[in-house]
Order: sequence, then C-alpha cells, then structure tokens
Amino acid sequence: MDTQHLRLAILHEVISELDDVGKTQLQKLGYFLQEAFSVPTKYSFRMHHYGPYAEALETDIARLRLTGYVDIQPDPQGYGFHITSIDNPPEEWSQSIQPYVHSISDAIKTFGSRKTPELELAATIHFAKNLLSDASTDEVLSKVKALKPKFDDGYISKLHAELEDSGLLS
Repeated sequence: MDTQHLRLAILHEVISELDDVGKTQLQKLGYFLQEAFSVPTKYSFRMHHYGPYAEALETDIARLRLTGYVDIQPDPQGYGFHITSIDNPPEEWSQSIQPYVHSISDAIKTFGSRKTPELELAATIHFAKNLLSDASTDEVLSKVKALKPKFDDGYISKLHAELEDSGLLS
C-alpha cells in the first residue's frame, strides 16, 4: 500500500476511535503520530498559527470527506469543525495499519482527550525541541514562549516537563 492510502487509513482510524475530532486536534494528533510515535505518514510539518501543520494532512481530511468516509460539520457555536466517521473503510486499510495499531492507540491514549489549546502547545514544544535538538531546556522554553506568547510561562514549563517525563522529548 502506498503512503497516500496508509495516511488515509491512519486518519480514518483516529477519527473512528475518537468519534468526534476537530481539524486542529487531528493536525496535532497526526503530528505526534509521525514525530513522537514513529508512524511513517511522511507529512511535512511546518510551524503555523496553531502549532505544527501539514497541508497534505488537511488535503487528506478533505479526501476522506469526498470519498464518503467522514463527515465534516461546522461547530454550531462557530469554534472549528466536527469530523466524524460515517462509513467503514476498505478491508485493506485495516490490514495496512496493523503494524501501527499500538502506536495509534498510545497516541490516542496520551493526547486524544486533551483540549485543542493544550495540543497546540504540546505539539509546539515538541516541534521546538526537535528543531533545537542541542538546545537547553531554557532555550527551548524561551523559543516556545516566543512562538506562543498567549500561554503562561508556568504552563509551558509544566507541559514541557510532562512531555519530558513521558519520554516524548528524547
């Protein structure tokens, strides 16, 4: 199976497992799946307004909608979108994700219930740490604060320590 179909299968699995996920949440979960849980989606993430973002992941969400596997509805209060699974994927999708089922499950267990702002900050911390691999913790925290000034210094430090303690920043 090629990378494109694998990515669609993985995204559909995440959407199905979470039952209702937003676009920003899915971007951050996709980021962590690839960068922290070694799922080979081959997305090219860059820093964006809400943290790491891959345009191809957004395109893959649209492909899932166009092929009838997911539904995307705007939030009634105007806060983003709700993506839900509406059809079962082809059997080969299930087979193709088998090597990654534990990684997908671990990523969902770790990040699936977190709110969007927390995912935004966690993914930005991870992104900055990867970008500045030889930097000290203080340098990483300073970079994250520059990228995300809306977050309190203490909250950034706390989430950094949590990610570090869980082994996701090594």
